[in-house]
Amino acid sequence: MDITCDQSCDMGYIYLQKFSKHYEDNYDKSRLIASNQPIEVVDNVYLKLNKLNWPDKKYTDAIMDGDFIEEFQNDLDDQGYIKGIELQLTESRLEYLIENYKIATFEFNDSQYYYIAFAEDDAVFDPQNYVYTFSDKENAFVIVSRSEERRFQITLNEDKESKKSLSPKIAFIRAIIFKEDSPYDVDYLKSLKLYISSEDY
Repeated sequence: MDITCDQSCDMGYIYLQKFSKHYEDNYDKSRLIASNQPIEVVDNVYLKLNKLNWPDKKYTDAIMDGDFIEEFQNDLDDQGYIKGIELQLTESRLEYLIENYKIATFEFNDSQYYYIAFAEDDAVFDPQNYVYTFSDKENAFVIVSRSEERRFQITLNEDKESKKSLSPKIAFIRAIIFKEDSPYDVDYLKSLKLYISSEDY
């Protein structure tokens, strides 16, 4: 998994699908954080997942319905799966992400699943979190936490007059759950590499 950091504005991007080689030219330094990250085998994850909220809608539908907004704007592929996460990436948040990054696998309903975590277990499996599928295939899901944070947004009414209002709650991605027949490649995700645009943190 590749992460880019632009220190001039404390912004970052997590590539959940393979990083394009030409992007490396735009970053001064790269650092391999984890190579062949071990995959933990965990039992009874479904007990933790059952405590979360499972709305009967896809991730894209939840956004369109105004259930939440993304931290910035995540990129989706043509089938609605998240392929990249745009986020504020300060030094402390980067350290937190690297410290809690892990890949685990578990069995559920006679199928093998993987999950990649971007936060500690208590934050991933908080009972107030929500789980959304990406497609009708239900071969990959995202766990999000809806914060109390909002931001002002500008909308246009029918007369094309601008109106300022508060956005829905901002949601933060805590983990991705997926099967092998999903667009996510566990071998790619096992190696964590950081690309830095200027001086090291």
